[in-house]
Order: sequence, then C-alpha cells, then structure tokens
Amino acid sequence: MRDQIDLLATVTVLGVLEQAYFAMQVIYARRKYKISPPETTGHPEFERTFRAQANCSEYFPIFISLLWVAGIFFHQGVTAACGLLYLYTRLKYFQGYAVTAQGR
Repeated sequence: MRDQIDLLATVTVLGVLEQAYFAMQVIYARRKYKISPPETTGHPEFERTFRAQANCSEYFPIFISLLWVAGIFFHQGVTAACGLLYLYTRLKYFQGYAVTAQGR
C-alpha cells in the first residue's frame, strides 16, 4: 500500500514546507517593518507579503484534497507531477505578488 501513495505523501510534505516558508516570510516582514500581530496593515511590502501568504493558504486545503483524490483514483505519478507543477507556480506567484506593482 505504501508504494501506492509515497509520491503523494512526498508532494504533500513539500506543500506543507512551502506553506511554512510563506509564513516565515510574513514573520520576517513583520520584524523588518515592526508590525506586531494581529495587525495586518502597515508598510506596503508587508501587506503584499501578508496577502500573498493568505492567498496561498486559502487554496492549500483544496490542493491537498484534489491531490489525494486524483492520486488514489487515477494515476499517482501524473498526479504528483501536476502537484509539483502547482507548488512551483504557487512559489512564483508568491514571489511575484510580494514585489511592487512596478516590479511585476
């Protein structure tokens, strides 16, 4: 059974680590611009980083659900590859959203 889900589990762990990275970026931005929790406004760079992290977090449960359902009922390898592609695009989205509009 384990060999049937190992790729899905790997992508899941990578997704959790990516979410942790996004959260750490918000923490670093809070420290850099001296914005204490629960404040969500302040320096524009902090607000963009915070919003990018929130946007990514909102879709994470949907991603995990679809990853596992597709992996179990269809093909694990293809699903894992699509999951990796999704994680890569989320990383690029986060990085792009966090810079100024002129820098995009």
